[in-house]
Amino acid sequence: MVNIIVFAPSPDQLGYIGDLLRKLQTDEVRIDAIHHFGSPEILNHLNHYDVIIARGITYRMLCKLYPGKHITYLGFDGTDILSALLRCREDFHPKKIGLCLHHEGLEAVLPGLGELCRAELRLYDVIDEQTAYKAVEDCRRDGMEAIVSGGTVSNICREQDLPCTQIHIRPATLERAIQEALNAARLINTERTKTNIIRMILDNSDDAVLAVDETGHILEANDRAYQLYGLAFIPGWRGGPVQRLGAGLTYIGSREDPCRDGEEKLVTLGNQRYYVRYKLISGEDSGVGTLITTSAASKILQEERQIRKSLVRKGPTAKYTFRSIIAVNPEMRKKVEIAKKFSKADSNVLITGETGTGKELFAHSIHSASGRMSQPFVAINCATLPESLLESELFGYEPGSFSGASREGRMGLFELAHRGTIFLDEIGEIPVALQAKLLRVLQEKEIRRIGSAAVIPIDVRVIAATNVNIRERIALGKFRSDLLYRLNALEISVPPLRERPDDVIPLMESQLRILAAGLGKQAPKLTAEAQEFLSRYAWPGNVRELRNICERLVVLSDAADVTVEDLRELHSFSAPAGSAFFSNMPAAAPAVPASFSGKTKQEIARELGVSRTTLWRMGKRKEGLK
Repeated sequence: MVNIIVFAPSPDQLGYIGDLLRKLQTDEVRIDAIHHFGSPEILNHLNHYDVIIARGITYRMLCKLYPGKHITYLGFDGTDILSALLRCREDFHPKKIGLCLHHEGLEAVLPGLGELCRAELRLYDVIDEQTAYKAVEDCRRDGMEAIVSGGTVSNICREQDLPCTQIHIRPATLERAIQEALNAARLINTERTKTNIIRMILDNSDDAVLAVDETGHILEANDRAYQLYGLAFIPGWRGGPVQRLGAGLTYIGSREDPCRDGEEKLVTLGNQRYYVRYKLISGEDSGVGTLITTSAASKILQEERQIRKSLVRKGPTAKYTFRSIIAVNPEMRKKVEIAKKFSKADSNVLITGETGTGKELFAHSIHSASGRMSQPFVAINCATLPESLLESELFGYEPGSFSGASREGRMGLFELAHRGTIFLDEIGEIPVALQAKLLRVLQEKEIRRIGSAAVIPIDVRVIAATNVNIRERIALGKFRSDLLYRLNALEISVPPLRERPDDVIPLMESQLRILAAGLGKQAPKLTAEAQEFLSRYAWPGNVRELRNICERLVVLSDAADVTVEDLRELHSFSAPAGSAFFSNMPAAAPAVPASFSGKTKQEIARELGVSRTTLWRMGKRKEGLK
């Protein structure tokens, strides 16, 4: 409910105003009307009114008493004054008329008004009750035969039995002023509703919230802030400096202890640790203050644990365990046992080995067997992204920190991996400039998002992998030695497949079963000759190459048994120069039926169901095909 009061210029207008107000009054607006003379005590008791309508001396008095209220001015216009002058002429036939009003720019129109009412006009300035009495005395002294004025002077004239005509405000002017007041009331109602909603939101927050202006003085506080900062025991806290509530508090724009929009700080209040977040309160053109939110550190950590558990359930998690590693070879089994011991420690691990040897499988397994197994496992290939994108992926960025950045900003992978493990594959390819930032993260255990001055503490174990010789890159100036020493607290080298031939067939059979089950097919079996062929192959692509061969066999072969010829048709097996890899191996290509005689290679390939490339390889191994 918004309350309005109208100060009627004269008693005879009260009836009309009352009728008008009854038409305009609603359930949301209550309007009262009153007339007074002099300086009654009522002017000091209008705090419960939101909008006041008044004129003349009363208006000016109210503006001084209530500087924060909406006070609508009920002003005369030229028509109202002229109408009063003409009535004065008709009633008293004066030759001299004293016009007792606040000047309000009337000097310029005074000659014209005197001409219209055929009398000499003299203007006496009235701004308050004291000048009103003086104006009446001056009119009497100057021989004014009648007075035209507002309500206060008219009442004085009636007391002294002087001829006076009171200026009446026309109904249209009065109605316009009341309508303006109603519009103000609606706006007040809307803002009050918004304020109540905001207040309800703030008071239902578990965090303590303070609003301060651009100079750091407190504007408002929610119920939780009252409790946390003991505001009930701090007289005059509203309007006081925010630092008064705690030495660690500041605000955006502070020169002594500056902070930025979105910054978070850890402060101690009453021997307890709290996270304090600073958010800019924006006006239409510029910032107008700071919203300070204070949360207990224990509460933040509890929420963080819940989020991390959720991420583990839904998001980045390790897919493999040590059971996923097939190791028959004694050397490979030894590597697995070393990796299991590494998983019990919490140091950073560097995994080296040729491409495709299964370094990522080891990284997943170490995390899955570690004390961080219930926390996130986040993996990134450092060779696949340019430096600018790699930095934003690793460390995140603030809203609008660069062209194309998300409006909401983005959490980096280190933040996402907090309390868990981050796997940096192909670490040897990371740009030198970014190596310095990564080293700082490993040393300080904190990251800084792109575009932010705030540091974010992190607890992350790093497992890195590379297929290049890092020490050679250090010698070439392409890798920092101090970063290597941070990464290889524990180091393990995964042997290539050519050094563990006894693992080839178990790996091959396992992959064939997995892939065939995915397609709903029976897994093909390797003949003894095919097994010998595969075991003697050098496997330059290691396990990744082996898996590709298995996938082709499952997809393209319908035979129950896989022969050497099947393998040669589906894959280009290469041997090191000078090796006898293909010696004593069965012929690679079948004899060409006589029906193919005279046909082009493209036609023959189509009938065999193979590509021209495969046909060419077959031709190189079998002299009968031209």
